[in-house]
Amino acid sequence: MTDPSIADSSATPDGASVPDTAIPDAETPAAQCPYCSRPFRTEQACTLHLGDAHGETWTDDERAAYEAAVDDESDDLFVFHLKVVGALSLLYAVYVLAYMIVLGLQG
Repeated sequence: MTDPSIADSSATPDGASVPDTAIPDAETPAAQCPYCSRPFRTEQACTLHLGDAHGETWTDDERAAYEAAVDDESDDLFVFHLKVVGALSLLYAVYVLAYMIVLGLQG
């Protein structure tokens, strides 16, 4: 159940609600679900949708594509996590170095 007191993040200025999955009119979808005709901006998103929403009716080729897409997504997520850890480590090192410089200037 949705709470009507919470503003819809996808609401347009005139108050009309637009689904988060809507593709703008000026943009053509890169892929479309063969089972429910839902449009997607990328082939990978469509492949992941097939596995999540239509896993009981998919073909062997679609299953292989889904497994490859899940592996790719997992790899992309791992790289993102490495970047976040690297950025936080660099930020911490700069903070400690700046603190050491300030302490050195005071004494």
